[in-house]
Amino acid sequence: MLQTYGLSHLQLTVSDLGRSVRFYQELFGMRELRAFDRCVMLQTPGTNEVLTLNADAEGAANAGTSGGIAHFGFRLRERVDMSKVLTEVARLGGKPLTHGESKVGDRAYAFATDPDGYEVEIFWEAD
Repeated sequence: MLQTYGLSHLQLTVSDLGRSVRFYQELFGMRELRAFDRCVMLQTPGTNEVLTLNADAEGAANAGTSGGIAHFGFRLRERVDMSKVLTEVARLGGKPLTHGESKVGDRAYAFATDPDGYEVEIFWEAD
């Protein structure tokens, strides 16, 4: 078995780099680590994971397609009103899908898509 530090990064092909950077920075407070030609690496403060947004022209036709991945998630540090989260998603160009609370345990969740159509789960749960 290989020992790792966990998931290092996830790269998404996007159709509009500026729009996608704004979505993830304003919704999750991600900060730019590096920018390359048509590619930006973002990181959530206090974490090690990196989200890379790639607007390479060759992959642009695939923007928003999941290739078998159902969704990816962001766990919130504090409980928030998920309907307000979805309002913010819409303001930033995403599409709100659903929200609710788990019947088992103390957990609140929302599902939305980012501006390209990638499904994102946003959730909070008690430790």
